[in-house]
Amino acid sequence: MCSGGRGLSPAGSSHSMAAALLRKVVSSAGPLLRLCGRPLSSLAPGPLRAAPAAPLLSARLVLGLQPALGFKTKGVLKKRCRDCYLVKRRGRWFVYCKTNPKHKQRQM
Repeated sequence: MCSGGRGLSPAGSSHSMAAALLRKVVSSAGPLLRLCGRPLSSLAPGPLRAAPAAPLLSARLVLGLQPALGFKTKGVLKKRCRDCYLVKRRGRWFVYCKTNPKHKQRQM
């Protein structure tokens, strides 16, 4: 057991050592905290930097209403619902569907 604090540094010097260590770490990490020439505090979310939510929501709604962009390429084409119809174009068969664009298929 240690008695009387023998072998330990006084509280004042440990505080100054901690402060010196903190200053050293902050000064060496300074360039890392500045991203693209801007301080790190400018990247923090806040009421002034928050993007408006309405355009994001409207963009999601528009994306949900757009038809499927690509065709499923298959060797055997099948009508997946009663609204699917077959069309032969450029020597290849295609399946189109007006009610569900996900049903679009293309023959290999």
